[in-house]
Amino acid sequence: MKMKKLASLLLCGIMAGVIFAGCGSQESENKTVKKETNVGMLTTLNISEQQHASLIKQAAQRDSAASIETPVITYYDNLNTMQMGLESGSIDAMSTYRSIADYLMAQNPKFVLTGFEKVKLADSFCCALREEDQELLEKMNKAIASMQQDGTLDRLVKEYITDVKDGKKLPAVPISRIEGADFIKVAVTGDLPPIDLVLADGTPTGFNTAVLAELSKRMGKNIEIVQVSSGARASILASSNVDVVFWAVVPADDFAIRPKDFDIPKGIVTTIPYYKDDIVHVAFNK
Repeated sequence: MKMKKLASLLLCGIMAGVIFAGCGSQESENKTVKKETNVGMLTTLNISEQQHASLIKQAAQRDSAASIETPVITYYDNLNTMQMGLESGSIDAMSTYRSIADYLMAQNPKFVLTGFEKVKLADSFCCALREEDQELLEKMNKAIASMQQDGTLDRLVKEYITDVKDGKKLPAVPISRIEGADFIKVAVTGDLPPIDLVLADGTPTGFNTAVLAELSKRMGKNIEIVQVSSGARASILASSNVDVVFWAVVPADDFAIRPKDFDIPKGIVTTIPYYKDDIVHVAFNK
């Protein structure tokens, strides 16, 4: 199991302490709650372990309803190993997105939501590019905007996210080749169904891949998918081994404690958002 020093879904860890400590309950009022909780998270692009710890401490200090013990965070490079950690009991819960949680629960009823969903946190999904690639950024923004306006993004959300909640298999995504067009290399984790997924035989599927296929048509660019771990996204983009990373996120909630650039390293820019999802915690009932 490979772990990194950076935390994806940063505020999940912060609020996990609130939820798992029983914040606001009648029984715990005016008492010190001592329960250490281990929460799994995917790596992010731009916040250090020290910054993360500082933000968690700030959140705990601001809470007035209970004494919160900072959760222990375990960092993972991919959803698969984090899921195994949850099933084995190495972690008590994992932070993820509602679409992913719904998919997992449809596949296995032992996955359940914790009370964390009562706290409304959300991220907006973007594509990450190098700062100097302004022409590509403009083309991607124009294509995403047109997909929003004509309803294409809503259709893809329904087809690849909403309609697979009942346990249906994700449909394969054909990515057409445009004769004579340039190629852009796009990094995806391929490990976040139904957001994105690369099957064992190399077949791409999932919402992100469907968005990429549509962007390819609208930009007149061929897409070459490169599968990377969550923790490698920033380095592979900075090294120019890929042109675009699918996905990067920016906070889409009202909690000011998360810096807006927590997933945007220096020298990296993001497109306009193409999808928004709530952050939840998933536990596993053995």
